[in-house]
Amino acid sequence: MIITDFKVLERILKPEKIYNLYHFKPVRGFSLDSRSIAKGEAFVAIKGKHHDGHAFIKKAISNGASFIVAERYVDIKPKVPFFIVKNSYQALAVMATYIRKKKNPFVFGITGSLGKTTTKEMLSFLLELDFKVLKNKGTENNILGVAKTCFSLKDQEVMILELGTNATGEIKFLAEIAIPDVGIITFVKPVHLEGLGSLRGVFDEKVSLLKVNPEMKAILNRDDSYLSKVRLTNRVYWFGRRSHPLGGKNKNNHLFARLVSRSNGKSTFLIQNKYELILSSYCEGFISNVLAAISGARILGLPLGKLVERIKNFKNLLPHRMQTEKYKGFSILNDAYNANPHSLEVAFKNLNQSPLKKIVVIGDMLELGKKSKYYHELLAGQIKSAKFDYCLTLGEHTQYLERKLKSLGYKKAFHFSSCKTIAQFINDRIGQNLENKKRYLIFLKGSRKMELEKVIKYLK
Repeated sequence: MIITDFKVLERILKPEKIYNLYHFKPVRGFSLDSRSIAKGEAFVAIKGKHHDGHAFIKKAISNGASFIVAERYVDIKPKVPFFIVKNSYQALAVMATYIRKKKNPFVFGITGSLGKTTTKEMLSFLLELDFKVLKNKGTENNILGVAKTCFSLKDQEVMILELGTNATGEIKFLAEIAIPDVGIITFVKPVHLEGLGSLRGVFDEKVSLLKVNPEMKAILNRDDSYLSKVRLTNRVYWFGRRSHPLGGKNKNNHLFARLVSRSNGKSTFLIQNKYELILSSYCEGFISNVLAAISGARILGLPLGKLVERIKNFKNLLPHRMQTEKYKGFSILNDAYNANPHSLEVAFKNLNQSPLKKIVVIGDMLELGKKSKYYHELLAGQIKSAKFDYCLTLGEHTQYLERKLKSLGYKKAFHFSSCKTIAQFINDRIGQNLENKKRYLIFLKGSRKMELEKVIKYLK
């Protein structure tokens, strides 16, 4: 997007001071990265937790930046115009909003306690053969990621934005930039309680997505006890695991899936009691992501039968999310990207379908605040009931889990100080004594900071 008049930028950004305006040239876009900035783009200097973008202004200019938006002036050559703003993050939001409105694609905003990244990837997969689609990269779902995505808008007809939060007000802030035409909420579960306080706080934060645009359509999971209470007349498209009345004939799910069978790590569903869909996963919960994505694609007019056939070819390529591999006598299921009480409970139930002996490796579930001990101890009963062969834990909070398991009489719970010692334990205690070559399933699950995927590296 080219801006040829500096007065446009001045009107949008409302700078406190302006420097070197006589060097102004048309601005051909915006960037946050001094390394990848293109010639003629404006560089926005952001002061983050780990890096201060102001330290990279010189680098940005040497790589072709023709304009700088920053919180302080840096006197360097060659001279380029500087807009000094009070808050670079707010400037970022203003510019991203301006570009979103000018380009005006059809926008999906996706949030939820879990499944939002997978839903985003599935929705993009379903639409990209019929539309030009832009989406966040990976899990770049904060203000930086949303702004970067908006800055990348060219001629795309559809933009899919995943919106994340760990504090009150973030979803509303991001939604006011995105101005979604459709808002998708996957689940409301106990995550980020440290910042959001309670499940009610999580719910309020998520549904704030639906309040920024009175014309917005909503796609909601009716199987979620909180979301099922949302009342938006004629604006909600419901999806769920079954067609259930919930109070009357007119309150059925618009899209539903019925589980037909489970075997060999696969789950077979019927969509609308008509279209067969087989998910190649231990986690049948992926059906919620499928239904949310298909619901979004149907709003843009794509036929249901075509969408069900297309989603069969979707492959989840996101790192550390239900990735499977084999090593010696082990089948490894790596779902170590993130963890919360609900996702672990669902995973435990699904793992029961596997005929293999099982080792669960659990890392801390973070950002649970005062409820951390409670939720970690809660896992103990689920693990004992599932009759897993070993439970190996890592982190500060999983010590509560290990102690609770032992108090319940579960004798094969062990706590470790590193991924390396977990791998050594598995190799020494189990790997050398595989009975009749019976394969073990190793399941890895923990919050991102725990980096449980390193267990695989050390195992090998």
